[in-house]
Amino acid sequence: MKQLLAIACAGVIVSYLMTMLVRWAARKWGFVDSPDGHHKYHEGHVALGGGLAVYLSVIVTLVGAFLFIPEIREYASSTMGSLALAGGWMVMLGLYDDRYGMPGKYKLLGQILGVLMLITSGLLIPEFVAFGWRVKLGVLAVPFTMFWLLGAINSLNLLDGIDGLASTIGIILCIAIATMATTVSNPLRMDVALIAVAVAAGLIGFLKYNFPPATMFLGDAGSMLIGLVVGTLSIEGAMKGTATVAMAAPIALWALPMFDSMAAIVRRKMTGRSIYATDRGHLHHRLMSRFGTNKKVLAVVSVCCGVTCVGAVLSMLMHSDLLALAGVAIVVCILILTQAFGHVEFLMLATRAKSLGYKLLTPVRMNSAQSESFRLQGTREWNLLWESVTEFAEKMQLVEARLDINLAAVQEGYHATWRRPTNSERREQWRTELPLFSAGHSVGKFTVVGERKEGDSYCRTIERLAEMLEPLEKEITCLLESHIQTAVTPEVALAVAGSSSAVGDG
Repeated sequence: MKQLLAIACAGVIVSYLMTMLVRWAARKWGFVDSPDGHHKYHEGHVALGGGLAVYLSVIVTLVGAFLFIPEIREYASSTMGSLALAGGWMVMLGLYDDRYGMPGKYKLLGQILGVLMLITSGLLIPEFVAFGWRVKLGVLAVPFTMFWLLGAINSLNLLDGIDGLASTIGIILCIAIATMATTVSNPLRMDVALIAVAVAAGLIGFLKYNFPPATMFLGDAGSMLIGLVVGTLSIEGAMKGTATVAMAAPIALWALPMFDSMAAIVRRKMTGRSIYATDRGHLHHRLMSRFGTNKKVLAVVSVCCGVTCVGAVLSMLMHSDLLALAGVAIVVCILILTQAFGHVEFLMLATRAKSLGYKLLTPVRMNSAQSESFRLQGTREWNLLWESVTEFAEKMQLVEARLDINLAAVQEGYHATWRRPTNSERREQWRTELPLFSAGHSVGKFTVVGERKEGDSYCRTIERLAEMLEPLEKEITCLLESHIQTAVTPEVALAVAGSSSAVGDG
């Protein structure tokens, strides 16, 4: 333990100096992130490359430990080499994405390549045990391991939205893993503890520059690196023997990032957005709107993450998976019941389940239109406008109308759907989307679906719809113009031309 403590102290110093060097180089070469008035609101140009600084500091710390502390050399393992290789690849992938941007599907492909480096080196979950159930994965071992690591990488990447958040979570997770590896793992995994301590030290040294207000960003390079390393270590540290993983502990460790990721997937799929789309509905965004400052959000997230990590460690120490589940349940229930986070997504799922159940139980009575609306963020009253839209849809006998507003600049989000039962097939329907833009950024869209009828012109229907939506255009313009922090005068328009398409044949 004294050796690990010495390595941690040395790692903090190395990270502090390495971050200072990388930050200087990033500023000199223009590798910085600038505000855009849409999703990025930080002041001035902030250096990127935090992930590179953390990676280099961990490598230097571990190499130094092996050179100057002979007793540490016996802890060398294949895990260290494979993580160094895969971590280096993830950092390069993230640096390119931080600088130039990368479509989500290409970034996912790059992440898969990094994960395969670990799997081909021997990292695998052949079987796991949870709540007394032992599951042998067999041929599913590779896809299950890949799913776990990709989930860890992207869940932390999604949470990296405010200064110091991903770094703080990474520190807490690494400390929990080091505790598990040195006290309750069977057998004890000192190699895992050594890596976890080095990463935690690297993040602590970097946090000096990343703590709000940050002078250097972690970036995708850093968040993906932390997700890959901690995702791997959480599995290695929860091994029971050579092949079985006690799955409750790793799940509890990752409960908070995974809860945020699942909520994002539910929110985006049920509002018709791409799962790669950005929004301001993540855990840190919701907490920011409630508590107002980065430091308060960091404190709340740290407490929540600490509770789930304590539950994970106790579950292995006491050999009770229920303790891990209890820690997760406490955090999730408090967040939902206090409406701090997750309550909107919960209502969406409940409403959809209720609607489906009603259709199955009383199919004959489902002859009237159904309307659903959800305020995702903000305090603006959009329902009055939505009522006029549904009245128009009823009058024009439309099949479906959907409004999705995502005003990140003013933290307003709204989604509503109206559907009318119909016997017409998809090939007998037409569909049109009217996107909403502000300063070149998409801020929402309006979608309508109608039936093709003899003698009717759906183009005229769309024209009347655009006229009817003029109050929405004025409302969005007023909201954005009143936002003092925006650097660009917004000009919102309904773009109809080229956006119409018929569903089905012809």
